[in-house]
Amino acid sequence: MTSRAHNPAARWTFCTLCHHRGYHSRADARAVRKRHPGEKGLAVFVCPHTTGLFHIGHRPEALTSGRIDRQRLRNQAARTAGDRRG
Repeated sequence: MTSRAHNPAARWTFCTLCHHRGYHSRADARAVRKRHPGEKGLAVFVCPHTTGLFHIGHRPEALTSGRIDRQRLRNQAARTAGDRRG
C-alpha cells in the first residue's frame, strides 16, 4: 500500500460543478476537517451533483437560521450547476 492509502487528505476528487474537493467517504471528509486550521464552522455535506462525494465547507447562514431547508438548498445547487454547464 502507498502512503496515500492512509492519508485521507490525499484521497479526493475535484467536483467541477461545485468547485470543491470531493472526498469519497464521510469519514475521510471528517478527518480532513479536523486537520483544517480554523475548523470551527466547517461542515461535511453530501455533494448535490455527484453520488458518493462529500465536501467540506461553511454551512449557509440561511440554513442555520431555518429560512431555507436542505431540499431548497439542493435545488439551488442543481440550478447553479445547470447554469455552469450551459
